[in-house]
Amino acid sequence: MTRQQAWANPAAIEQQPSWYDEVQEDVSDTITTTANWFDGFFGQDKLDKDRASASAKLRLGYVPIERDFARFEHQFRLRARLPNLEDKWDVIVSDYNDSNESQESERVINETQGQQKKEDLSVAVRYIHSQDNRNFISTRVGFAKGADIYIRTRYRRQFSLADKLSLETEPAIYYYISHGYGARFDFKIDYQSSEVSLWRQDNSWEYIQDEEHPEWRHNLLFYHQLNNQSALISGIFAHGQIIDGYKLENKGIFARYRAQALRDWFYFEIEPFIHYPDFRDHAHTPGIALRVEINFQQQ
Repeated sequence: MTRQQAWANPAAIEQQPSWYDEVQEDVSDTITTTANWFDGFFGQDKLDKDRASASAKLRLGYVPIERDFARFEHQFRLRARLPNLEDKWDVIVSDYNDSNESQESERVINETQGQQKKEDLSVAVRYIHSQDNRNFISTRVGFAKGADIYIRTRYRRQFSLADKLSLETEPAIYYYISHGYGARFDFKIDYQSSEVSLWRQDNSWEYIQDEEHPEWRHNLLFYHQLNNQSALISGIFAHGQIIDGYKLENKGIFARYRAQALRDWFYFEIEPFIHYPDFRDHAHTPGIALRVEINFQQQ
């Protein structure tokens, strides 16, 4: 089982088309047609007009925390790959910070921190310098943090330490015109305990020039695939700032159940959690997250 398989990735379920199938198909066709139109500016290939691919993801959630019952969240991300540029370029649009797209623990911390996040639309063009089973190098240029222009380069390298043990490092450097220089280093260890289970120990450190102190994050996660339609991820996390050592801002424990429902492009999640944020004097703060996710991609 790969790390991606730890989340449910079911085969398509044959059912009679319904109105929501038509909506999903129309949106998928629209974003794919737009991607091909945009890709057409970079080539003259008239024989294959549908070479470009595009996908989008919409997440909606209700996340009551202790006595805060009016807490809602949303996330949207769209990606289009441009084959006329040798599949090394893609366009990414999102309304959340995806500084590390492969960092599931990053999402866990952000979504359970108990404060409304400021959602900023980010539009970027990414160039993939190199990509194989062990290495990934990319550079992204775009707008984020409001209207701030940035450029970011990151390098990911995977190492196989043993039959079921692997290590991954990911340094990144970036520059924002308004916020200055930044750097981030991610380090994770994966242990595949069985065909359907995976342990991950995840760490990251980040520095941005206009912020007073660097940030740190540490997590221990357990992925378990229940069946072809559902999976469970649970873990503990802690994060904070480096101020004369490690200053704790939040820690917690969570368990997330994720399942495919109705169609292979529709998912729901139930995630109870307990955390101890500093803005509540590290008091015991329970909560639960109820989410749905809709994926759009032309079949």
